[in-house]
Amino acid sequence: DLPVVYEDDHFAIVNKPAGINVNRPKGGGGGGGSGSGSRLSVRSAAPYVLRPPRFGTLAIIRRPCPVHRLDKPTSGLLLIAKTKPAMVDLSRQFRERTVKKTYTAIINGWPRESSDPLSSREAHQLGVDVGYPDQGEGSGDDDGPSWHLIDCDLRGKSAVTVWRTLRRVRSERAQDRTLTLVELKPKSGRYHQLRRHMALVCGRPIVGDRAYSGESGASIPLRHQFLDQGLFLCSNKVVLEHPYFNTREGRREWNAMEDGERYQGGMVELSQDGEKVMVQAEIDLPQAFCSLLDSDS
Repeated sequence: DLPVVYEDDHFAIVNKPAGINVNRPKGGGGGGGSGSGSRLSVRSAAPYVLRPPRFGTLAIIRRPCPVHRLDKPTSGLLLIAKTKPAMVDLSRQFRERTVKKTYTAIINGWPRESSDPLSSREAHQLGVDVGYPDQGEGSGDDDGPSWHLIDCDLRGKSAVTVWRTLRRVRSERAQDRTLTLVELKPKSGRYHQLRRHMALVCGRPIVGDRAYSGESGASIPLRHQFLDQGLFLCSNKVVLEHPYFNTREGRREWNAMEDGERYQGGMVELSQDGEKVMVQAEIDLPQAFCSLLDSDS
């Protein structure tokens, strides 16, 4: 089951289930002996759930191609190119960090917070999507929630994450007797960035994370009930520039559409300055998140 959240002739956004690889693992491992498990990947499934582009669409890719990666245990929004120009443009946006991603996670314990949090204005100026209106002078720095900044290199490369607490739930099974629901907004996209930042910088791992268990790499014991439920990390919102409708030909095509087709139920809109056609997709958190929080509250 690979739910399609957004789709047009040029690219699609799907909701990747937890436990599924984005691409087929090298060597075809993980098939449990039969080989069938090695075919369980988003790239393998995409041709069967996405509709072919209309005849005449430029440079169609025979097999739709994911343009970024989510870890196997992470669920949520994944972008898939259906044409070569879309693949090139979306890859550029990820490389230039113009794609705004939001993740939500449940933390095992009370994560260490920064002593000098950022205002929403300051977080917005860093280039992450915090929902802060770009109103110029006259907007107060106190508008919106405050955010914690993690600026900690990973493997010698800059890695920046902005995060805030959404909810805390008392749990006798958790570290500090607390489960913490957090919103995470990475500016960069380093290997396991969010998992490592929460465990190593904030001192508390994401629930279900077997790889990163706590502060400074020291093992913080987790109850088996948590580990058995998988990783509680979901990519639940993404904002990006449309890879085709911002070209000269694409913009003419978009302007000629009927409103119902043009705005795709509110997921497509013009930027505030009217210069860019933007796509914004958002999904509900997996039911497992609500079940864990409610069962421990």
